[in-house]
Amino acid sequence: MDTRTRNRSVYKSNEGRARVEAYYRAVLEGFDALPLSRVILPTSMGATHVIHCGDAANPPLILIHGSVSNSASWLGILPEFAASFSIFCVDIPGEPGLSEPARMSLGSSAPAEWLRQVLDGLGLRRAAFLGMSLGSFYSLAFASAYPERATALSLITTAGVARQKTSFIFKAIACMLLGAPGQKLLNKLVYHKAPVDPRILEFQALASANFNPLTETIPIFGDEALKRITMALQYFGGDRDALVDTRRTAARLSALCPASEIHVLRDTGHAILDQWPAIIAFLRTWAAA
Repeated sequence: MDTRTRNRSVYKSNEGRARVEAYYRAVLEGFDALPLSRVILPTSMGATHVIHCGDAANPPLILIHGSVSNSASWLGILPEFAASFSIFCVDIPGEPGLSEPARMSLGSSAPAEWLRQVLDGLGLRRAAFLGMSLGSFYSLAFASAYPERATALSLITTAGVARQKTSFIFKAIACMLLGAPGQKLLNKLVYHKAPVDPRILEFQALASANFNPLTETIPIFGDEALKRITMALQYFGGDRDALVDTRRTAARLSALCPASEIHVLRDTGHAILDQWPAIIAFLRTWAAA
């Protein structure tokens, strides 16, 4: 069964794709805080780009970025994590990274099956997961389908547990029509008061000009799917999140996932970039379980 979506092209033009990918490659080539290795894995969704760092003898940790992003979003925190984990940063197909520029249907089995193939390709029987936004949705999809293969989940502003705020979609479309001033307004909606690396904002401006973001409504996991999440789970959400209903997300995870640790942060938006020590401590405890 074809699990790819029939959405419009991921990129607005071949030239735009080349600009985005060239920028990403330059960022990776300029990163010298610790050694990185890279591999392209064949999957049913096409080529999947994975970055590895850290000692292979340490517990494996899969990092999955958010929408309109790629694994470069993790580079700033890799040195903090690499001392404790064997880290694999995975580019989601259909996002502005170096994986296949084709989206999978989020309402199908494709997200879980794709990640299963990624773990198989990396030779990993089990792993812990750290996801951000859309990456958290993928992590939950995998852990629900293959709970025996996920040791722990740390989720930052996850989608798929409570409704998306439809008002944000209309605001985002309006912002994108305004060019550079609109991009600044959109950043304010997403990041709220979180300090953001200017290089991330520069990439997002480039992506906004050349990339068509995901428009599929992210499906909501049913109660039975969430009850299969029996491994240790950590969740961080902001009470000012413009994209998803944080309090409803927190309530469902608390009620349905028995080993959940829930954090709703005050005066915080969708981007949560200051909880790394707590995340590392949680994953050190559970990643090798």
